[in-house]
Amino acid sequence: MKILLVEDEAALADVIARNLRARAHDATVAGTAEAAILAMASAWPDVLVLDVNLPDYTGWEILRRLTPADRARVGVVVISAAPLSQKRIDEFQPLKWLQKPFPMDALIRLIAEVAPKTLGDGQGGAE
Repeated sequence: MKILLVEDEAALADVIARNLRARAHDATVAGTAEAAILAMASAWPDVLVLDVNLPDYTGWEILRRLTPADRARVGVVVISAAPLSQKRIDEFQPLKWLQKPFPMDALIRLIAEVAPKTLGDGQGGAE
């Protein structure tokens, strides 16, 4: 499965990416919103793991730029150090979200839950 991890904290991004790759996922890391937008333009991910607070724009701005068709074809897991407001959840309707810090197993489980169903049988095997 192709996963785009948008996280500006390098140490956290490295830990998450290594865990995803150890589970046979194709994980790409973007440290800014602009890098994420460029990465999506060159290789569309199956799942977007998206930090809210980024150095250039917010993760919400990335979601604003996606068309409804784009949003329908990518699973989104929002991660944030701050609690998500109900207003933002209602506005952007991320499929899943986690507050930092979180157990890696929780993120892995949510990624599997939001992955497009056409990726496999849903049994958690390598894609």
